[in-house]
Parts: sequence; C-alpha cells; structure tokens
Amino acid sequence: MQALKKQSLIEDGLQLVTDEPEPGVGHAEVKIRVEAASICGTDQSIYQITSRPGMRDEMLAYNGGDVARYQPIIVGHEFCGEVVEVGDGVHSGFARVGDYVTAEMHIFCGHCQQCATGQRHICKNIRVKGVHLDGAFAEYVVVPATNLVNLERFGGRAVIPPTFGAFLDALGNAVHTVMEGRVEGKTVAILGCGAQGLMSAAVARTLGAARIYITDFSNPQGFDASLLAKRFATARQLGADFCFDTNQEAAPGQHREMLQRARDAHGGGVDVVLEMSGAEAAYNDAGTIVKNGGQILLLGIPSEPLTSFNFGKNAILKGVTIRGIFGRRMFETWNAMLDLLASEKSGLKDKLEKIIGDETVPLSNFEYGFERVRTREAIKLLLVPKGESN
Repeated sequence: MQALKKQSLIEDGLQLVTDEPEPGVGHAEVKIRVEAASICGTDQSIYQITSRPGMRDEMLAYNGGDVARYQPIIVGHEFCGEVVEVGDGVHSGFARVGDYVTAEMHIFCGHCQQCATGQRHICKNIRVKGVHLDGAFAEYVVVPATNLVNLERFGGRAVIPPTFGAFLDALGNAVHTVMEGRVEGKTVAILGCGAQGLMSAAVARTLGAARIYITDFSNPQGFDASLLAKRFATARQLGADFCFDTNQEAAPGQHREMLQRARDAHGGGVDVVLEMSGAEAAYNDAGTIVKNGGQILLLGIPSEPLTSFNFGKNAILKGVTIRGIFGRRMFETWNAMLDLLASEKSGLKDKLEKIIGDETVPLSNFEYGFERVRTREAIKLLLVPKGESN
C-alpha cells in the first residue's frame, strides 16, 4: 500500500512508500480503509524535525532516546474511513465491515492510575499513533477497537462528511480546551489564530462566551500581515469580537489596544485565556490580560523552555489557575463534539465549514499539502490516499 513515513529523525521531510505491507488485524482490533486525512501542527513539526528538538525527543521517548534505535513509522493521526476488517473479540454491535468511522489515536494502557480514575487522555504510558506508532497517512490503518469512534451513530456521512471526519481529532482539542474553561457568559482571549485558535473561537461562541478576543503575531518569515488579516476576517465570521496583530512594528498600537481592552473588562481582565500558539510572548500576554482569579488554559506547546514568564506576578499573586490541556477526554469530549456537530441549531458545523480548504491533495503530492499548511495558505487541508487533487 501507499504510506507516508518518517524515515529519519535527523533529516527534515517525509518519504512516500508505495510498497508498504498492509497492516494485519490482531485480537480486538479494527482495520480501516482511510478515506481522508488531515495535516496538523504535530505533523508539520515531524516534517520539519531539525528545527523542532522537542518533537524529536518525544518521538525518541519510545526508542530509549537513541536516534540509532529509531524505527521508521507511518505518520498522521487525523483521519476518517471505512471499516474493512474486524478482529476477534470485537462485538458486532460495536463495529461492522462498512461502518464509517474515525478513531482516538492516543493509545492508553488501561492499567495505570490515570486510566483507572477516568483520565485515559493523560495515561502515564500513552502512545500516539502517527508519533510513536504507525498512523493514518496511508491506505489502511489498524486501531484498537476500544479507540474506535463509530460515526454511524451520529448520522454517518450525511451529518459528518469526510471533510469534517478527517479532522475531528484536532477539533476535539479545541472542544476540550474550551469546555475546560466553562466559557458560557465569560470573556475569552484566544492567543493564536491557527487552526486550533479558529476552531476554539467557533466552539467558544457556540457554547455561549460573552466576548471573544483573538490575537496572533505577523512576521515576514511565515505569516505576513495581509495573510493574517484574512485569518482575522475568518475569525470574526466564526465568532471573534476583536482581533489584534501583536507585532508592534507591523501593526502599531494593536498590542497596546488589546492590553487596554483586557484591563477595561469587568474584573480588570479576561476570565479565560486559551493559549494555542506556544509562543513565549503569548504566554506573557496571557499572564498580563487574565483577571485575578481567572484561568489560563495551555494547548500550544513551546518549542523551547520558557525563560521570561513571571509566575509570581502573573499567576501566584493573581490567584490564577493554569492548566495544561492534552488531547481529548475519552470519550466525553468526543461525544460532546459529535453531538454539537450533529445539532443543526448549534450552528457549529456551519461555522467550521469556513476553515476547510477547497481542495483535496493526493498522498503522492504531500509536499504541496505540507507547504500550503506551513505557509498558512490553508487552515485544514485533506490528504487522500491514491486520490486526485481537485
């Protein structure tokens, strides 16, 4: 079969393999023919591994930290497809051949304290398909039946078409983050206007946030001011009230205005800050604009350890709750997200259609797809095994 593999952790890029053996199905596993997959920030970090030392270390964590012991894997973890084979031990009422499905790609052990206390999303022994194990940028992928999400139960393709089904994993991150903030009736600041920031704006508006601010930083290397302006226009369509470019040279006064609006908010700051970028400057903004007793929820992962965040001033003395967000709660987040998408009155699906690219890219042309995402020309872009671009 066709598959996209990370061959080396000391070189950028990926390799398209055309003779990869199809995966076999073991006990309590399900084999899925991948219909569509989506590129996310983690995939981009794997693609540009030499400038992402944290990602290299994460991928090496299950190889004893030794580059020489690394075994090439198929990448990709956002996907949807059709069940083609069901292993022994899988009840027929749970999954059948022909079912339209996706999967939670964080593989939990089921035995640690976290798993035993309802926190499987932060399992002590977590492994992620597409990062530590073979993933979904291929014609077929095998997952444990316990991780399967059967989309037939939420209306199938008619309600959740592959254009949505292919990035539910990513949307789940945004839903998890927003729901942890209990944003109804609150002021919310979203730092980062990438896919996660935009999806979070849509979810926060759907769940009743009173006011939404969104920020990002334009720069000549990756996100010029004109492209950021387009992102901000999309953010407003999704529910943001105010958008700010925090690059003081490119957008004089906007950063100051953002800080002032936050200070003028009821309570002297915003109730909930969702940090989606991983940028150190954004972390500092979060600590500045959150009100006393507010929350900072961290989904963005810094590429390097932070050096300037003032925990005393911006967290301890303000009584701020800081919480890291990883993945999706299994399976509370999934059920809430799919119910919201299936509900016409929620309006979430209509909002999210604005971030889906108008083209699909065959897996064989993956470099083009990754470049579109890297340069932020595309927000969510679909890869199709053996497909044709349109």
